[in-house]
Amino acid sequence: MAPAIETLYAAYKDKVQFFLVYVREAHPVDARPGVDGRPGNPARGDPNIKQPRTMDERSRAATECLKGLKLTLPCLIDNIEGTTEKAYGAWPAVTTVVDIDGKVCFYSRGPGGAKPKEAETALKQLLANDGKFAGAAPAPSAEKPSPRSDAPLPSAEPKAAPAEKAPR
Repeated sequence: MAPAIETLYAAYKDKVQFFLVYVREAHPVDARPGVDGRPGNPARGDPNIKQPRTMDERSRAATECLKGLKLTLPCLIDNIEGTTEKAYGAWPAVTTVVDIDGKVCFYSRGPGGAKPKEAETALKQLLANDGKFAGAAPAPSAEKPSPRSDAPLPSAEPKAAPAEKAPR
């Protein structure tokens, strides 16, 4: 998923805004099975990260995420309460495309559901329509709520990707 998202970012970064929104850690090593999901296992390739309890810890985890996935796109960090995660029904590997007016025009959820090709189709449609979405809202999911069209993004300033990787 990460290489495909990085490819989209490289192709469209001069035309649209891209952000990785870092929410809670998907598989922290300190997860309680059956309560917090599957615990991370560094031997299996998962990062050796505990669930962040402070914004400083979350910021460090987001930086490690960008480095580990070799991503250069800018990163916004959700608050500890998970406001953005809850508003967008975010799971790891969620892809959301929002138009210029804040309407959600594409939404897929992970894991394994990032759907970069479909996201690119939505981006092309927006670019052809002056950034405006003319379709119906994404269908709700029975397992997770659809994102609200007025859902907030994290209010913190974007955390830049590591300088040695950011071509700006």
